[in-house]
Amino acid sequence: MRASKMCKYLFINILLFFSICASAQMDRVRSMTDNMQNNAQTVDEEEEQKKPKILIIKDQGLSLGVDVSPLIMHLFNKDRNGIAFVGRYGFKYRWYANAELGYENTKYSNDNFSYKSNGTYLRLGVDYDIFNNEDFPTNDNIFVGLRYCYSWQSHECDYFKIVDSYWGDYSGSISNSSVNSHSLDALFGIRCEMLPYFYMGWTLRTRFLLASAHGSDLDPYAIAGYGKYDSKVNLGFTYTIEYQIPTNRKRKK
Repeated sequence: MRASKMCKYLFINILLFFSICASAQMDRVRSMTDNMQNNAQTVDEEEEQKKPKILIIKDQGLSLGVDVSPLIMHLFNKDRNGIAFVGRYGFKYRWYANAELGYENTKYSNDNFSYKSNGTYLRLGVDYDIFNNEDFPTNDNIFVGLRYCYSWQSHECDYFKIVDSYWGDYSGSISNSSVNSHSLDALFGIRCEMLPYFYMGWTLRTRFLLASAHGSDLDPYAIAGYGKYDSKVNLGFTYTIEYQIPTNRKRKK
């Protein structure tokens, strides 16, 4: 009986010993596996860091296009008509130089007044792209910018009539004269690549009249590239269609 108890005690201790050994061995294997995975992950990260990063440079080179917003505005305001041509050049990451050349004709008349003008304007400025594309490569742009605008135009009043019940009505005309104006645009815009190298975009603009000089008593009804003369601040927009001359858009960082 005593021998039987000794055997049971010995069997239980041997079983417990092997269980502890097996558990320790499993912990050791698990630790080795984790170390191997960590080492492999570290090697992969080091290899990834050694690879040269590719930074997508948006719209490098020259883009040419047309601003059709004057044509759109003509649908709602028959007094003004025109068109503009645009050029854009990416000279530095996120920075773009811009030039806009357009013409605008204005005709306005009522029973007592008939006015017309032919004008041309040139805008020069820069845009800064605020859309970060390092994690999401794209050629689209969300930007803010400034434009300086110089406008020159000729205008005349073919007929005017001043109604005065005391002195009597007076009518006449004012001959052709020139107008030179300076204004500034602050803008926000979006530009998207619809097809490879073909873009469509729009801008919303706040326009500030800096100065305007004209050589007659006739004030301009509207300033080319700016808007109504009697307002020192105007709101405007552009809608452009552009083609970018293909260039290499990638470089190593």
